Formats: sequence, C-alpha cells, structure tokens
Amino acid sequence: MRRPDPLPGTRVTVPLTEHPGDLAVVRVITAPRRDLTRAGRLSVPLQPFADALLVDVAVDGRLVLPGAWVQHEVLERGAPLHPTPVSAADLRPPAVLVGTPEQAALHWGETVWPLELGGAVGIPPAARADPHPLSRLRRLLMVATGRREQIGLTLWRDPAFEIPWQDVRLLPRAAAWFELAQVPPGLRYADAERFQGVGRARNWM
Repeated sequence: MRRPDPLPGTRVTVPLTEHPGDLAVVRVITAPRRDLTRAGRLSVPLQPFADALLVDVAVDGRLVLPGAWVQHEVLERGAPLHPTPVSAADLRPPAVLVGTPEQAALHWGETVWPLELGGAVGIPPAARADPHPLSRLRRLLMVATGRREQIGLTLWRDPAFEIPWQDVRLLPRAAAWFELAQVPPGLRYADAERFQGVGRARNWM
C-alpha cells in the first residue's frame, strides 16, 4: 500500500556529506498523482513522474535547485523541519528528454517540443526522464553549489530562463536541446504554458 504523499510545503534536511551541518533543505512543491491530474489522469509529459515528488532545494539559505523530480526516499531519509507555504510561482518542473532519437521530445513541465534529431543524435541515458534518488540528488547539489567539477551528470544555467537550473538530465551546454526544439529564446515556463494552452493556462482557455 502506497504511503500518503507529503503535503506541499513539507520540508526535510538531507546531508550532503558526513560533515556535521553540511545540509540541504528539500521542500515539497507538488505530488503529481494528487495535485496535477485532470479528469483523474496525468498528462503524457507528467506520466514518467506519477510516483515522484516535485521539490525545490536550498543550501545555506540560497535556492539552488528551483525544480527537481525526486523519489519518495529523499523525504523518507531526511530529518523533518516545519513546513512553509508554497505558491503557484513555485511550480517549476524541470525539462527532460523523452522518446527515441527518431521521435524525441523535450518535455518542460506539461509543454512538449518535438526534437528533429533524425536518428543521428543519441539521447544519453542520463538525459532520460527518471526521478532522482537521494544519491543522485546529492551529486546534483554538489554541482549546483560549485563544490565539484563536472561529475558525470551536470547542469546548464541560463539567466534568461525562469528556471535557472534546467535539470541534471540535460547535459553540458544543454541550451542546444532548446535550440533544436525551437523553443523561443527567453521563454519562461509560465509563457510556455500559455503558448501551448497546458498546465495552469488550461484554466484560461
């Protein structure tokens, strides 16, 4: 039997290393099965994360990961803190690649942008949709806080985007995936929802 999903705003601390006080604060933003279904179903882009949690993560009081899909073990293995409120602006799903090179798509929340790869470009396993276990989240945070050189899976930061850290699954210089998908430069997540009529924008259509 599945445990109840933690409520939005639930927070835990998780250790980054064995050193005392070297912690990250993980806050739950949403649980897809409970919060993101419409007519009892999840949209296709969100289905790989049906059993995941969307979180944000702060280190030393600084938000370093505005959006990441994680496994429940991240919360279960953390030390609880008092909850904090969550607003609609905190809903920032990261981008992942889905499909084969012949039929690949960039999924950014509920938005979908086909990638014309023509079978010539392989999608690395690290770029595929999959919620992070705690071990991978720790590695991601090490990179996000500048404490490691590139360690296998890395990130791309673009200040023009609403989501500074697109996702660990997007490889170095991952802006190229957005160019291949023809995502308009500077498009923020809320703009993408309105552009495609998905997510929160469905209420406005």
